[in-house]
Amino acid sequence: MFRKTLFVFFAAILLYPGLSLLRAQDYYMYVGTYTLAKDGGKGIYLYRFSADSGTVTYQSVISGVENPSFLVTDKDQTHLYAVSELVAEDQNKGGAVAAFFVNRNTGNLNLLGQELTGSNGPCHLTLDHTGKLLFTANYGGGSITVFPVGPDGNVGKRTDLVRHYGCSINPDRQKGPHAHEVVMDPSLDLLYVPDLGLDKVFIYQIKAQTGKLAPWTTPFLEMTPGSGPRHMAFSPDEKSLYVLQEMGSGITVFTVSADRKTWKKTQQVSLLPQGARKAGNTGAELQITRDGKYLYASNRGHNSIAFFHIGEKGHLVHAGDYPCGGKTPRFFTLDPTEKFLLVLNQDSGNIVIFKRKKDGRLQRTNVRIKVPKPVCAVFIPIK
Repeated sequence: MFRKTLFVFFAAILLYPGLSLLRAQDYYMYVGTYTLAKDGGKGIYLYRFSADSGTVTYQSVISGVENPSFLVTDKDQTHLYAVSELVAEDQNKGGAVAAFFVNRNTGNLNLLGQELTGSNGPCHLTLDHTGKLLFTANYGGGSITVFPVGPDGNVGKRTDLVRHYGCSINPDRQKGPHAHEVVMDPSLDLLYVPDLGLDKVFIYQIKAQTGKLAPWTTPFLEMTPGSGPRHMAFSPDEKSLYVLQEMGSGITVFTVSADRKTWKKTQQVSLLPQGARKAGNTGAELQITRDGKYLYASNRGHNSIAFFHIGEKGHLVHAGDYPCGGKTPRFFTLDPTEKFLLVLNQDSGNIVIFKRKKDGRLQRTNVRIKVPKPVCAVFIPIK
């Protein structure tokens, strides 16, 4: 009887591949928040995320860093880094970056140290391919800071501070530079920096031995005046680059040569559905699926997630829009399995979870989490 039952069980697995002997991986989910804002958060919130059901369970909150808005983990996922998005009259006493050791058994974070960026309002950070250099984009200071990362994962004294200069056409928001993101080239030792205030995407060569940045052969990409580039992403095949415009509520598509020395602007599309008012809306985030078939982007004001098919030559086709379930979707992310899309609504203080269908379309689940002023979320597998 036992052998017969066992045979039926394994036969069912062969006939229905969706069945598995193992439960889907669970993850620690860390959420960065604004702690100094009205009704702000208390630090970095730790949750347990089920990739099987899309459910989220609160575990704890880690304090000790003010405005830990944006987060990133290293490749080994044993360390987590956060900006401290602060502004001070003396920029040398303003923003900072913090390094944490991750306890993979409990998910708890141990603060290793903090270093000042030397520039106001760090809003984004990333590591180089080796994990030995950390970069921050400083929105308020219009600059990029470079830090060395030691063998213990802690950050050392900054090795470079590169400031942008100039302005663009919008007198209210572009009187000066506003570096908004730091993005590593997928293959080369190049760093990309969209600057909202200058309507440019700067490209720097990374000098690994000295921890310095130098302008690349193509020092920057020109964007439409007044568009305000905010975030960007490469296609998985690295042939296309997508730059989201915060102020222009659009996406600019570039085709890229293999050596990253030649760029061609091939398309510009709106983030909004036809007929929607552009006034009062700002673009915030974009992400591309690993298979390179779909792109998602968020609208603040219209409070929606825009959905695009990626077609021939990397061109975008607007395929749908989904209400985000809250106000001001500053950030969203795909979970590591890409079965779910999580929207962080800053001003309504919640995270709303969507399930992704096979064709990329989104379906709201019943999962909604209250988190004060959420800004960013990252995942680490639970051991």
